[in-house]
Formats: sequence, structure tokens, C-alpha cells
Amino acid sequence: MSSLSEQIASHPFFTADVSALPFDERIALSYQRAILILRTYNLTTDDVLNLTPKFWSMHLDPNIALDYGLFTILAAQINLTVGTLSRHVKSRPDLVPLVNALLKGDIIGLYLLSERGHGLDAINIETTAHQQEDGTTKFMPASNPTFGINKIALVMARLIIKGEDKGMRPSFGASPLDFSMTRFNKVKLPASALLSDSFEAPRDARAAWWDTLWRIPIGSFAVAGPCVSGLKHTAYVGGAYSLRRKVAPHGEKVPIFSFPTQQWSVLHSVASARILEAWYHEATHPIKHGLAVLVKATVIREAMECSHEMAERCGAQGTFDTNFIARHKADLNSVIIAEGDVLALCIRLWGELVLNRYTLPIPDAKESLLANHAHALLEEGRQILRRIPGGHRSEAAEYELLPESERAVIALGHACAFSAAKRAGVPQVLLELYECAAIRDDPAWFSEHAGLSREAQRVKEGAALRVAAPDIEKYLEDLNVKYAVRASIISDENWLPRWSACRSTLGMLRVASLVSHPALTAHACDVEKK
Repeated sequence: MSSLSEQIASHPFFTADVSALPFDERIALSYQRAILILRTYNLTTDDVLNLTPKFWSMHLDPNIALDYGLFTILAAQINLTVGTLSRHVKSRPDLVPLVNALLKGDIIGLYLLSERGHGLDAINIETTAHQQEDGTTKFMPASNPTFGINKIALVMARLIIKGEDKGMRPSFGASPLDFSMTRFNKVKLPASALLSDSFEAPRDARAAWWDTLWRIPIGSFAVAGPCVSGLKHTAYVGGAYSLRRKVAPHGEKVPIFSFPTQQWSVLHSVASARILEAWYHEATHPIKHGLAVLVKATVIREAMECSHEMAERCGAQGTFDTNFIARHKADLNSVIIAEGDVLALCIRLWGELVLNRYTLPIPDAKESLLANHAHALLEEGRQILRRIPGGHRSEAAEYELLPESERAVIALGHACAFSAAKRAGVPQVLLELYECAAIRDDPAWFSEHAGLSREAQRVKEGAALRVAAPDIEKYLEDLNVKYAVRASIISDENWLPRWSACRSTLGMLRVASLVSHPALTAHACDVEKK
């Protein structure tokens, strides 16, 4: 990882123990962290507009995975607000000072799109250029006017001229920021606040809508970046703990990593982190909406599965906020609906794919077992569509085709990720482990069509674990996140300061008063004498 990331990791904003901070102070710290990252990476308008490697490097910074509140601020600030404005800078030089202030973090930008009652169908937003009689409110993070932060908002509203709806246009002006309902009451904006080259109604309202929201697909892809970094944190924390924690089932102490069940959880996370990171790097050139959906769905679902497994294998300490994994699990539940609900995105994409309206660069079926699986599911979906009466809008399609949407899209993602990681030179045994994990998602198909019985699938997993386990320390080191990890569970060096900081509570134990049976009372007295 870059020296910029290591520089950020050593800053007091990131070394501070946030577990005991009050809610408002944690939010304030998220803003301070976001501004620190903005000023450290020092992105330019060109970086944001053209999605340069520096832009993506920031999204993959391991420090961001520690605080998804921070990432929410950055996502709205850089990708949505600056990204939308960047396309207008050449024709609107008056926007340059504003964009520069946003890039430096002097002003925090909001992107007010969705409304209460208009999330997935945001194309039907009710906010217009005149006061709404029904009191429509915007509902987006982070829109609370507190924490001493200067804020500006891009507000998506329908442009009404002489009673005629001219379609959705973005406008900007000073506005509050943290989840809140934002209502506009007789707000007067100058003509320069309107970001549009034309006042004419678009010929194709839906196409114009997506053109205006062109940064949303990029955002769908971008939110997967911190999830990849979070998966690396999960693998490192779980792996380091599994090597440190020892038990003595037969007298001699051994690390819990010596058990295959523990090895699977750790190595599954390691393999997924390495494979998905390689794919993420490759997929940034260029980004298409369908590919963004593929990456987001695959990365987040895999991260959720790994964090769930790893949290359980870390025992009680896996539930502690200070050990990252439990907090990461909760964050993933919110990220999966950010920049587009994953299920809704997959339903739309899967429908387009089986209708042959859209294509994705899926590896050739002969390239790998996972690619063969992906092509088979795609053909199966097309066969179902041809068989059912009424086509893709029928009730039969809703029950037979749509429920498979997300699983099928993720299967395509597994095939693409595997292929990209192979090209990137990820170790073969990690590829095999990732393949085993993908097989677990659809074991019946691999048994029916790939000649892998249930027993053969277990044997395949066991063989991969035996090869990978001896090199676990190297694989953990290769994740390159140790410098950013703050979990106390990974070492005595991290654990002892936290233990020393715990609040002590003194109580009096009166054993004899709790025991009524004479024999037990005598035993209690013996205990007290000892």
C-alpha cells in the first residue's frame, strides 16, 4: 500500500480509540477523518472526472474500511458532488473555486436525490423548483446542520417552467448535512445554480435521467472498494487471532488454526480478499453499469459471508466492536443498499442478460469450472424465459426467473473474479480455495453437471486447505493491512493496553449467605478459609 495510506494510519484521528466515544463525537471524528484523507490524497478535478488510478487508490485505502461513516461522506463528496460538477467545469469556470474547495474538504458536499417514498423509483421524485404543497422531503446522508461543517448540496429536482415539467435537473446551494429529512421552504436560487445546458424537455426522459445521474453507476462500483479492504481486515484479524489463540485438547497447547474448520474460515477470507482485489483493480478500466452491478453484488455478498464465518470463529471477542469484524458486518448491511439496492440491481441486470439486451465480458466457458457454471446459468435462464408463457413480465417469470437473479449474477461475478485473479498471478492454491467457496454456493449444479459429488467437493476443499495452511503467515502478511489494523484481538501488544483501560468494579462476595444446605455451607466455609 502507498506511503499516503501509512501516513494516514499513523495520524491521531486513526490511532484514537473510538469505542467509548459518544455518538456525536464519533460522527464529528468521521468528518475530521474524511477531510484528512481528502487533503492527503489531494485529488484533482481530472482525477475525479476521468477516474484515474489515484481516484481508485483512495477508495481502496485500508483506513477507510475502519469507518464507513467516513466513506459515506467521501462518496457523496468526491464521486457524486464533485463528479457531477466536474462535467460542467469547462463550460462553467465560475464553478472552479467551489470544486477546489470541495476537493480540499473546506466544504462538504451533499447529493440530495432520493426522497421519503422515492428510493428505488427515484425517477419519480416530487421535489420541484416551487414549494411542494405536500411537504416532500429529501432523505439522504449526511444532511444534519451540525458539527461545525460548511456544506453545499446538489439537489435533484424536476424543473417546472410555466407549468410544464422539463424533467429532472440538478441545482446546488448551501444546505445542511447525517441522516435527516431536508425540506426546502421558499429557497431562492440564482440562475447559475442550475446545472443544465438546456431548458428544453428531453426527448427521452429516462435516458436524460441516467445521463444526469451518470455518477451513480460509478458509485455502485466505488462502494465495493472499502468492502474489499474490509475483507482484508477481516482475514487478517481472524487469521492473526487464530494463530495466537491456543487450546490444549490433548495436553499440549496448539493454535486453533490447526483445526480445519478454523483454517477454512481464515483461508476463505484470505483467498476472497486477494481474488476480489485483483478483479477490482482490473475492472476499473473502463466501468460499465452492468459490470458495476456485478462487482458490487459479488464483493459485498462474499464479504458478508466471510465476516459472518470469521466472527463466529473468533468466539465472544468476535462480537466486540473493537475487533472490527462485528462492526464491519453491520456496515455491510448498509452498504448493500447504498448507490442502488443490490437485489433490485441484480433483477434488472439479469433480466437484460437473459433477454440478450445486454452483454458482459464473461470468460469463455472452457476457461474454468466457474466460467462453465456461469454460462450454464445464463443459458438456463434463457431457456426458462422461452418456456414460460407471457414472457419476462409474466407472473411465472416473477416466481421462476427473478428469484434466481442475485445468485446467478454473483455466479457470473465469481467467474470474472477468478479469471482476473489468475491473470494477476494470485497463488494457485488461493484460486482453488476461492473456487471451492463458489462451489459451496451451488453444490447441486456442480454435482449434477461437473462430476463433483458431495464427497468429491469435500475432498477438493481438504486438499486445498492442506496446501495453503502451512503458509498462512505469509498470506496474512501479503494482505498488507497490518499497519492499519486496530483490533485488540490480534496480539498481546494490542490487547494489554485495552485491558488496562477497562473500568474496574469492586464487589463483596458473600458465599455462605447464598447457600442453605448444611453440606454446601460447610464447603463454602472451607473455600473462605482457603
